[in-house]
Amino acid sequence: MPEPEQDRLFVWDLPLRLFHWGLAVAVVTNVVTANIGRMDLHERSGLTVLGLVAFRIVWGYVGGHHAIFANFVRMPWTVLAWLRAPTDRAAPRQAGHSPLAALSVLGLLAVTGFMAVTGMFSTDGILFDGPLAHLAPDRSAEITKIHHLAKLALIALVILHLAAILVYKFGKKVNLTLAMVSGRASEPPAMIKGPDGGISLARMWLGLALMGGLQIATHALPLLRPAWY
Repeated sequence: MPEPEQDRLFVWDLPLRLFHWGLAVAVVTNVVTANIGRMDLHERSGLTVLGLVAFRIVWGYVGGHHAIFANFVRMPWTVLAWLRAPTDRAAPRQAGHSPLAALSVLGLLAVTGFMAVTGMFSTDGILFDGPLAHLAPDRSAEITKIHHLAKLALIALVILHLAAILVYKFGKKVNLTLAMVSGRASEPPAMIKGPDGGISLARMWLGLALMGGLQIATHALPLLRPAWY
């Protein structure tokens, strides 16, 4: 008989889950709007990404246990040792990000953050200029090329992320997607180990306020664009 939902280990706090799904929606929107030429929406989704990445960086120091960088980011030799270690399917899985998944998290934050920042200075040379393009008019075209090249790294990281989800789903019978929706591990308690990732109600509201505040701040950046530019 399956264990009740409330008996499963709580891993992902609410602000972290909202960040995860918000970033996924914003990135997809960003790609689609760029391809259909809706640069107004492309800018807005890019500002959303920027605010979310800024939130995740802060939350990596004050969030729940499994959101804090110090609790899952490992040195390269630790990651190599983890990869070389024999797999014991009967052993409980460590809750939170694995050493390899931690690299994926850092990579996605770096690439999406980089693209959001460079997008602020980008231009198409005709109709659209990023909200901060006027600060570096002589470099905007070069920055735009770099911005477009970074898309290849983003695509590669997203493919790897989706592949890992499928490997866990069908190879290890672990539903990572469900866990990122409910916050609780999909495995029975006996098959996962680690501290509870829950946070207090006050810290949850603090996280939501921080996320909202950063969205307001980043979406206000177009106000810095001069009327004459």
